[in-house]
Formats: sequence, C-alpha cells, structure tokens
Amino acid sequence: MLIDCYTHFAPPALSSFLSSHNDGKAPFEGLFNKIPHLTNVDERVSYMKSISHNLVHVLVPLPWLSTVPSVSLSPSLSSDACKICNREISKVVADNPGMFVGVGMVSADCDKATLMSTALEAASMGMSGFAVFVGPDMMHPMDEMEHWGDFYELAEREGLGVWLHPNRKQEEADYKVKGKKGSMYSIWNSYGWIYDTSVAMVHIAAGGVFERYPGIKIVGHHGGGMVKEFTDRFEVQRGNFGHTSRDWTSDLRKFYVDTATFGYQPWSITRSVEFFGSDRVMFGTDSPMDMMKKGWFHKVGVEG
Repeated sequence: MLIDCYTHFAPPALSSFLSSHNDGKAPFEGLFNKIPHLTNVDERVSYMKSISHNLVHVLVPLPWLSTVPSVSLSPSLSSDACKICNREISKVVADNPGMFVGVGMVSADCDKATLMSTALEAASMGMSGFAVFVGPDMMHPMDEMEHWGDFYELAEREGLGVWLHPNRKQEEADYKVKGKKGSMYSIWNSYGWIYDTSVAMVHIAAGGVFERYPGIKIVGHHGGGMVKEFTDRFEVQRGNFGHTSRDWTSDLRKFYVDTATFGYQPWSITRSVEFFGSDRVMFGTDSPMDMMKKGWFHKVGVEG
C-alpha cells in the first residue's frame, strides 16, 4: 500500500454552494476545469489505478472558504459550507473502500464556537483530521490559544491530524506601488505560499503549541516551506532582535512534512529528512495539481 498523504479533492457541491454566494462565480473555476480528476470521482479512481492498484489518496479539500469572504466570515454559512464539503468527502471515502482518507473542512475565520462545532462534526463523520488554510488574511493566527486551544486539544486527544495549506491571494501585491495589479508572475503562489506556510509554522512553534499539546500532529505542506533552509538564520536573528525568551526553534522539528516539492528535487527532500527526521517526512505529492504534465507528481514519487 502506498499512501499519498497530501492530495486534493474539490467537492462539486462545495463549489456550487460558494458560487451561489459569490454572484454565480465558482472560485478557481478555470483551474478546476482543467483537472477533471480533481472533481470527478470516477476520473479520480481511474487515474489512481493507472498509477498503482495499491495507491491511497488522503483528500485535502479545495477551495478554502475565504475565497468567498461572505461565507467564511458568517458562522451559519461557513458551518453549512463545511457540512456540505465534509459530507461529500465522507461519501467518496465510503463508496471507495481502501482508496481514500478524508480530511475535514473547518470554519477558522469565525468565532471559536463555530470552529469547534465544525471540527467536532467533521470528526463525527470519520475524518482523519482537519485542513487549516493559512495566510496573511487569517482572522485568527494559529498562535492565538484563546481561539485555537480547544481545537488543538481535540486533535491531540482524538489522534486527528492538522493539515496546513497556504491561501495567499493573487490580489496580495508584490509591491505597494503595483497594488492594482496584485502579485505578478505567479509570485503569490510559487513563492508566497511557501512563505505563508513557513510563517504559520513559526507562529505555531513560537506560540508554544507543541509544549502544550506534545502529542499533536501537524503537517507542513510543500516540504515544510522555507523552515528547513532558514532555521539557522532564525537562530542568529532571534538574538539580534532580542527574541530570546524561549528557545522555540527546536519545536520546528516537531512538524510532519510532505514531499510535495512540485517535481523531483532530491536535495529538497533530503534536506527535509535531515531537518525533520525520516520519521516525520511523509510521501505526499499535491496530486492532481500537476495539470501541466498529468501524473508527473506520482511518477517522480513512485519511481524516484
């Protein structure tokens, strides 16, 4: 059995719900239409069997709720969106035994009560954990224990994972003077998302999450972003800027990370193993987001 710990599935019912609250515009519609096995279960199963009959996909849902702020900021609408998403994923899992593992959507931008009710409902549906989307527009950064503490306690107690995924928007400008154009040259995604994952990981580590909840399992996407390359720099700069009250950099090694480096980059995966340890680096491809060369992520992962 080959478990791919980080793949994506976009439940059509979720996209339809978000579209109904966004003037009929479905988030990422153009992109999703290019990848039929992102949304169509039969296409997905056929694609997986073409790779390996022993392949298991862990399904991290798309799109995130903040693509439609009127939904993500509403306790009732965000709860409905999570229910729609999680019901569809749980059905995919149930209808295809042994092929899929579900990761639940939670409402992270509203109040703590909404976060917890959606997390508990996802857990009751048999989800293996929760997807949390991180970026500069987060209403509650993940070191805010007042908001996240009960969520972390639930995840640790029930053995449920937390999958981090960046969600910076193209509208986040590279330079203020170019604000109207937003981010150019795909920088928001190719570099911005790696940065956003790293920022979330540092806030979690520095905020003492692993100290308070030592059994929690949190997955940093894209090989853990920039953390593995720049922690030595952190050690120096923490001293330079006086952030030396607690040595939290060792907690950065407590994350789990995937091998989703958007191609076969052995140096990056090797560095992840060196930094996080081989027991915390998991096979994960970001499939099926290799739309430019279908099957490439799995090919390099399985054969490489």
